[in-house]
Amino acid sequence: MKWKDEKTAGYALLAIGIIVIFFSIYQMVTVFTGGSSPPELFNFSDISAPVAQGESILLMSGQDLSRLVAMVFWEMLMFFIMWAGGKIASLGVDLIREIRVEIRARSPEPLGKIEEETGKTEEKKSP
Repeated sequence: MKWKDEKTAGYALLAIGIIVIFFSIYQMVTVFTGGSSPPELFNFSDISAPVAQGESILLMSGQDLSRLVAMVFWEMLMFFIMWAGGKIASLGVDLIREIRVEIRARSPEPLGKIEEETGKTEEKKSP
């Protein structure tokens, strides 16, 4: 692949990743502000506790519990989609960025002399 094609693909991946991130943020905000409702995954019944003979207190309605669980799962899904968008954008940035590798010597002495000074040279055994 040519360098120009890599940069074009990098910019496309970066744009797609940013769009996915903003889409998931928008979806989370609209669900939590009440603009739309998350998909209903569960249908719980009312939770009540017995107080006296034949009487019970409603602790939480099934509809509220179902909505709460649906919102938690929706938030988890949107965070996963946001993470995936970040990974896609990261791949795009890696394609855009030019990678340069420089190798520098720490010492002006050759490698053989450094090994001799540290005492790591091997002695040859005669048979």
